[in-house]
Amino acid sequence: MIKIAIADDQVLLREMLSMVLSADSEMEVVGLAGNGEEILNICRERKPDIVLLDIKMPVRDGVFALETIKKEMPHIKVIMLTTFGDERNVLEVYKKGANGYVLKDIKPPMLIMSIKCVFEGLFVMQDEIAGLVRRRIKLSPSKKASELEVLEQLHDEYGLDAIDRKIIRLLVDGKSNKEIGKALNYSEGSIKNRIARILDTTGLKDRTQLAVFALQNNII
Repeated sequence: MIKIAIADDQVLLREMLSMVLSADSEMEVVGLAGNGEEILNICRERKPDIVLLDIKMPVRDGVFALETIKKEMPHIKVIMLTTFGDERNVLEVYKKGANGYVLKDIKPPMLIMSIKCVFEGLFVMQDEIAGLVRRRIKLSPSKKASELEVLEQLHDEYGLDAIDRKIIRLLVDGKSNKEIGKALNYSEGSIKNRIARILDTTGLKDRTQLAVFALQNNII
């Protein structure tokens, strides 16, 4: 029997997940939580095998709960549940030891299969998330993952992180890709790729539009 705990701040969603999973003869839902603190208490008291953990929750979020679970109870496996708009968190939770990452619109049979796979020791990730990882994780010529290409720092409402904003600030100052790379200690090619990703993220066409957008929205 696979013991499962569910954490999500939406009451209806966690109740529905509980009903779906409880219908499987190999699963038992041992606790429901609405925030990070509640799920930690459930884990300490009821010792589930697997936790379905939402990322955005009040009091303590899913990232904090994941990190605490992995430190205190490393035997518990954690599958992160999120909406498509939160996919930028995938690298952060992966680094903190998540055992899987699925979107909340996953079909019940696939969720059940994912739980059983994780229980057996596999890491699971939906295609949409895997595509994101492939786009964001690139190796430098030295075969060491650079901070620019791998480390996803906290993003703002536009999907930009601290490094993005530094690049935009230098771009607005009229710096070339080579000059920006020298200032931030990255290769010219890395800066070029990063600016292309920033344009794609913001839906802008060129550097001029990006500079105007940054000034209008106080990004820099």
